[in-house]
Amino acid sequence: MKISKKILVLSSFLGCASFITNAQSVIPEEAITVSAEDSLVEELPTVEAFIPTADVNRVREGFQNLQRSIPLQYNSIVHSFVDYFIYKKPSFTKKMLEKKNFYFPIFEKYLAKYNMPDELKYLSMLESGLNPKAISHAKAVGLWQFMKPTGKDFGLRVDEYVDERMDIEKSTEAACKYFRQLYNIFGDWELVLASYNTGPGNLRRAIRRAGNITNYWQLHPYLHKDTRAYVPQFTAIMYMMHHAGEYGIFPEEIMEPVTVEKVVIDGYLDLETFSNVSGISIDDIQKHNPSILKGVLPAHSRGFELKIPTESYAYFEANRQMILDSAQRQNGMPVMLASNKDVIENGVVIIGGGSARASNDENIVEETEKPEKVEDEIKKIRKVKKKTYTVKRGDVLNRIAEKYDVDMYDLKVWNHLKSSKIMVGQKLVILDDVEEVVEVERTIKEERKSKKTIEKTKPKYHVVQRGDTLWSISQRYGGISVEKIKKINGLRSNSVKKGQKLKIV
Repeated sequence: MKISKKILVLSSFLGCASFITNAQSVIPEEAITVSAEDSLVEELPTVEAFIPTADVNRVREGFQNLQRSIPLQYNSIVHSFVDYFIYKKPSFTKKMLEKKNFYFPIFEKYLAKYNMPDELKYLSMLESGLNPKAISHAKAVGLWQFMKPTGKDFGLRVDEYVDERMDIEKSTEAACKYFRQLYNIFGDWELVLASYNTGPGNLRRAIRRAGNITNYWQLHPYLHKDTRAYVPQFTAIMYMMHHAGEYGIFPEEIMEPVTVEKVVIDGYLDLETFSNVSGISIDDIQKHNPSILKGVLPAHSRGFELKIPTESYAYFEANRQMILDSAQRQNGMPVMLASNKDVIENGVVIIGGGSARASNDENIVEETEKPEKVEDEIKKIRKVKKKTYTVKRGDVLNRIAEKYDVDMYDLKVWNHLKSSKIMVGQKLVILDDVEEVVEVERTIKEERKSKKTIEKTKPKYHVVQRGDTLWSISQRYGGISVEKIKKINGLRSNSVKKGQKLKIV
């Protein structure tokens, strides 16, 4: 979603009365429209024989049963992404299944509040992989990937201590306001999705080039290639969240929703002291308050809502004065953790980087550019090559996955392995890409490369400096958990001493 600040001013982002209309009331009542063209069946055999493809009739029937507010079309391009999420990247589908229960209740609450279609909750999967601390190369941040100027325009606090683009609830509410604004501009939900990716300015230019066509699929050849992939990806991942089990993809470690209570903080707060005195782990504080960038809230904080698990609230309430007195006491300089720059460079980087929210439209297609054929796009999407690896003595599956830069879960799916056990002489199929055209595919590769760069550049050991805490050290090294640092260093408490050498993995 590349956003032009000039375009989005539009009589103020948050106050214009024309944006208060009930968008749901004008949504077409028809749900998913299924293409009746036989071309889908004809095109599928062009896929190389070793790449599996889902049964067309089965997928079409699944879409027919997905009655939704947004009229999403099922066609050969969408089917390409269904295959992608089933066979090429089942690990991504599995991770989304594991995370959705934690985030979806929050998304659903705000979508209902603003009368937005419920299925917009799936968009965050493509934007950030359901990671509130996701940061794109263009420095778009959070579950919904807002650029800094746009986040501030929607009332999100962004400074050196707090970045509310990472706040689960506030960023979701901002996204809902933006969805509503885009719908008031375009009046069509498929165009809303496209403009969320490319920006309303770019979409308007594409509409003009196409002769003022406003049907998404007729407009499709005139869009930037990333945006051409965006709506089909959205349609495919929505299908997968309902039918993944039919293809043998199941979640393993499910993030269950956790109810929280909000504690209003005015003034300075040391989070590690708060953790120690309240008995709430640092990891839980991080999990429920991802917008906090440092180990402290500054003295000028006013009305900050610190979220803590409901199960811990009774003890906190009974000891509120003691806990806050301890955590709000400043002994010398406050603890300073990773700077905003550190978070950008060493934070968790992207799954949805292709839809960064830039302050100007960078995906402008020149007026003279000829539209690319959809058929060419399909061929590029499906272009995957096969490698065969013969297991040698001493090989283990996870090392083979690391060697070929693939997810071990995907490796097991490609080879129909029920466990990680392999035998000498066994031949393993490894699927790889010839061209990085598909946006989700490219950004997942970028995520791996970014993680590798971090692994190569960060030191193996950290020497504790004055003012260091386990919290600050964990943030400095890409968000490694405090518990993990304690475990690999055999620490029984959170206290560290100046000069102490800590192993960082």
